[in-house]
Amino acid sequence: MLDFRTKEQSMAEKAYSIVNSRQTEPGFKDYKSFALSFPSLIHTCGLVQAVAFAMAKDKGEYIDDLQAVFNETDNAGDLATRSREAKVMEYMRITRHAISAASWIKRYCQASGSEEGE
Repeated sequence: MLDFRTKEQSMAEKAYSIVNSRQTEPGFKDYKSFALSFPSLIHTCGLVQAVAFAMAKDKGEYIDDLQAVFNETDNAGDLATRSREAKVMEYMRITRHAISAASWIKRYCQASGSEEGE
């Protein structure tokens, strides 16, 4: 039997472990709120602007987690710097992978249900 995992499976596994470990942290409610909106922020504003917004709003822990999930498919340095300096085709590819990584984090945050009153 082959031990083969797709890029999506690798990202899903990493996102699950990250979100699962964050659930017990005191700031998880804010983290979850940001994670739920981040994929659409990338769609609306673009990756560079979305990452810059996250950094300006002191959401570095989310960007670090996004980077960790992103690295499951594409381990090539700092996401913010790389997306800022990439040519158009490379930027589109990075954006596609970042949306996928952010979507996995979002899915597991949605499924967490760890907030009071949910």
